[in-house]
Amino acid sequence: MAGLIAVTYFLISLFFNLFLFVLWLRLILRYFHVSSLHPVHQGINKLTDPLLVPIERLIGTDKLPAKQRYDWVCFGLLIVVEIIKFIVLGLLLYKTLMPISYILLFSAADFIVQPCNLLFYMILIRVVMSWVNPAWQHPVNDIIKMVTDPLLDLGRRLVPDISGFDFSPFIVLIILKVITLFMSASMPLRLI
Repeated sequence: MAGLIAVTYFLISLFFNLFLFVLWLRLILRYFHVSSLHPVHQGINKLTDPLLVPIERLIGTDKLPAKQRYDWVCFGLLIVVEIIKFIVLGLLLYKTLMPISYILLFSAADFIVQPCNLLFYMILIRVVMSWVNPAWQHPVNDIIKMVTDPLLDLGRRLVPDISGFDFSPFIVLIILKVITLFMSASMPLRLI
């Protein structure tokens, strides 16, 4: 029975994490003003619009100009999905509803862990592709470069190039992983 619970936990956690990654990507694309004609932006919108467009119509934010507004509806949905994730995981693992303080604590911690993981994987993809195919031309490359450049510039200020090698991605990856591990280890239960 424990094996079935572990597999169910993995699948539910995977579903929620992938959905949260897509919502975070939508927020990032809006923050960096990526064109709505960009293929990645179109793909993310196709995945998230079935949930977000009805909510935007209900609230009335669909009439605001796209350039002049933040994606508050996506941000709100992100918070709601985080809370639902930990309610479901708590019910699955502990067979009871966790206290609301735990649910909010886990949601707040995961709200920090999710973007750190997303940035970690973006930088890792960028590093691997720079070794495998330095002239990588793909629409995803534009977004990865746009999102990770500010962090890597900060890493370059901390550790300059050494003999032509740029160690800033490794410094940033270590910092992101330390933040993630600290947040996960600080929780009273192992749900993140």
